[in-house]
Amino acid sequence: MELTEWKEKTLDKVKGELTLTKLDFCLIGAICFLAGVCMGMIAAPLTHGITVLSHNTNNGSGNGSKNGNNYDNQ
Repeated sequence: MELTEWKEKTLDKVKGELTLTKLDFCLIGAICFLAGVCMGMIAAPLTHGITVLSHNTNNGSGNGSKNGNNYDNQ
């Protein structure tokens, strides 16, 4: 079967009105939504790079620090 024959058969089947039930419409919408969520979760780390840091550095300015400004003990 050639591609043009397949195209013609497909167009013949869809020439009239295409009706969907509410369930079919909702399922197609749910599939598109979930596919978008999955693709977004896969692509999100790639846009910012992957870094693993704890961000728990003590630079001497915290509340319990002896070197920083500790206004609680004044």
